[in-house]
Amino acid sequence: MTGETSGKRLSNWQLIAYGQLVVPLAVIGLPVAVYIPPFYSSTLGLDLAAVGFILMLARISDVITDPLIGRLSDRTRTRWGRRRPWVAAGVPIMVVSSLMLFAPPDGVSNAYLLMWIAAIYFGYTLITIPYGAWGAELSGDYRERNRIAGSREIFLLVGLLVAITAPIVGAYWSGAPVDEGAASRSAVGVLGWLTAVMLPVCALIAFSSVPEPQIAAAKTIPFRRGLRVAMKNGPFRIVLLSSIFGALAGSINIGVVIFFFEHVAGIGQSGTVLIFVLFVAGVLGSPFWVWLGGRMGKHKAIALAGLVSMFVFALVPVVIYVVKPAAPEAVFACLFFINVVQGLALGAAPILGPSIMADVVDLDTLKSGEPRAAFLFAFLGMVRKFSEAFGVGIALPILAWAGFNAQSSDNSPEALFALLVMYCLVPLVLWLISIAIILRYPITQERQLRLRTALEKRDLRRTGMHRSPAD
Repeated sequence: MTGETSGKRLSNWQLIAYGQLVVPLAVIGLPVAVYIPPFYSSTLGLDLAAVGFILMLARISDVITDPLIGRLSDRTRTRWGRRRPWVAAGVPIMVVSSLMLFAPPDGVSNAYLLMWIAAIYFGYTLITIPYGAWGAELSGDYRERNRIAGSREIFLLVGLLVAITAPIVGAYWSGAPVDEGAASRSAVGVLGWLTAVMLPVCALIAFSSVPEPQIAAAKTIPFRRGLRVAMKNGPFRIVLLSSIFGALAGSINIGVVIFFFEHVAGIGQSGTVLIFVLFVAGVLGSPFWVWLGGRMGKHKAIALAGLVSMFVFALVPVVIYVVKPAAPEAVFACLFFINVVQGLALGAAPILGPSIMADVVDLDTLKSGEPRAAFLFAFLGMVRKFSEAFGVGIALPILAWAGFNAQSSDNSPEALFALLVMYCLVPLVLWLISIAIILRYPITQERQLRLRTALEKRDLRRTGMHRSPAD
């Protein structure tokens, strides 16, 4: 980006206009992970192991689409900018596929699920890869990047709250019985319609209010050489490896959360309340992590949040095997406390992670000579999605192998223990590994400032080289 915009502070309205685009993406993104497995297995009757395999297969398709969209977005030059055209292309795909996925006809098949889950992932890629790069390019300032990512994360959590609340409201308005569950047709269908209405409106607000910074002209480098440069970027490798373990943990945990609340914790519909509480606490805690990331360093703040969250999450087996047999009525209160603490720490990684990636992009631009924000975000996204696909792809078949039946209320103790392991113990280990890795991240605020100074000096030299003698 040019020197005039690299350290410019965005107005409050610009922050809002940029961040609010993520609301409809969150409204559909969380339910794909949380509600699709129980909706298509318990409600629509597809085989649980098959659903897990289909979700994994659809995610693997992003191995091709993510880097391709990122590379094409980086090299797009239009009067509307580099990022807006790709976001605009993804909107109609997301609208149609969300309606087909969350409001399906009777008698759906595995092929139907595969087609529309792949379509919604493709539309998601078209929007989120350029959108993330757009945010990374809005400022070159270390702390302003936290502010931009913080705005996006707060709106993301608002969208997640809507995603949790909407099925309850939808079921109430339709007059559906309460015992149909959060993954009933009446509850899930409203999510598709919400996305179809909100996404075009939010996209128009972002397009009309948020600038796209001018990017200094640069020669493009071949894909293979660019990939080698990226993989020689030490901070990028650290972020990549940490993200692999974090995404794997998150996908396993989220993919079985509804099953855990219903079959192991035995709290039924109250599990939805806990998810709601988690995201409310996340909204409340987000400003703190924006501030702390600027004070103690982004990676250290992420690690601190992760350790606090994991400390209370490790109490889940105690709640199930100690509290539940002695005082089953106290299980909800214990899980409520755990979710509040986890929620307060929830915003750290989603806020500071993209801000860290913006700093990594600076180092890559200096080494490669080409501004490739979308490519790096896409590559990271591809790896995360592959990890998420692998996580849910192994968690659900393992549960099926252990004898867990999502449609039964009388699962064996072994099956329920396997569910606890998938929900808590395996993710706990993987998250702790992710935290240990991110602590090795080396770009501090001082080093990032030196990177920005070097980039701006190089851009000035290039600008001078392209000026005519008359200028």
